[in-house]
Amino acid sequence: MATYLQEILGEQETAEVAPVARPGHKSPCSCNECKQSKSSGHQNWRERRNQRYFGTPVKCSVSPQQELEEEQFLGPVLGNAVRIAGSLANAARKHTGPAKMLAALPGNVTKSPVISVGKRQRDALLQHWTQKLQRARSAAVKQKYQQYIDTIRKRQRPSWHQSEKDLQALFKAQGMPGQQVFLNNQPTKMIQRPGQRPIPPRGSVVPDINPADAMIEVKNYNINNQDALIRTLQQQIGRRMQQGPKGPTGNPLDQKIALDMRGQKATYDQLIELAKKVANSTGLAPENVQVVTWEIGM
Repeated sequence: MATYLQEILGEQETAEVAPVARPGHKSPCSCNECKQSKSSGHQNWRERRNQRYFGTPVKCSVSPQQELEEEQFLGPVLGNAVRIAGSLANAARKHTGPAKMLAALPGNVTKSPVISVGKRQRDALLQHWTQKLQRARSAAVKQKYQQYIDTIRKRQRPSWHQSEKDLQALFKAQGMPGQQVFLNNQPTKMIQRPGQRPIPPRGSVVPDINPADAMIEVKNYNINNQDALIRTLQQQIGRRMQQGPKGPTGNPLDQKIALDMRGQKATYDQLIELAKKVANSTGLAPENVQVVTWEIGM
């Protein structure tokens, strides 16, 4: 039987039940919420979750035409983290060999644009950063890793830097490298100047995560600063269409956005609307924009 977290992350399909009409719905109703509602009248896990964290029940917002949505790309990554916690300790090593394809990840995935970093994923990240802390020598680096650990334990809002590093660790553990520099559709190297940090060449692009079949950008913006978020994404997406890697057909790789909203006070409906707004404003397919939270699976 699927665990609570597996059910949320879509790791296993739940047993089919006959659709049950709920208040205000036609019978039979084909939306996912009604399909998962039991005939006993008891609340399902999604209703209990939303009452607990958001104070309002999930509303039926899925029409029969919308119920066959595209699958969301973060589902298998977070879902597989349940099984790869032990390998995260080595995830920060430089990636060698060809990058794996995002589409090749095993497991069923959630169709929701909102997905959680649940307890098992938090435990995996805590193990990862704790081991990094133990190996660190610099006081500044130790302080940074300790801040990462405290943020995860307290389920606070991470810094933009931690947002990138947390998700990169989960992807790297599955053979998908972190930041890479591209110029004229080809990989290139950072410019190293004496006494300075490496910088990317002028005109190049640097996607945060780079599976073989996509470019993934991680963003951590205040939910009330959506206009600035969208302006930044529009500029980056346009430049990556020109300079980023291309697939076998010669077209730019699919671009995907992970919006890290962990620790921010926002309702489930607000997060759904944020994902829709970003997709509509950037021209990306709805399934290519996903929101990450702490709330589910605590």
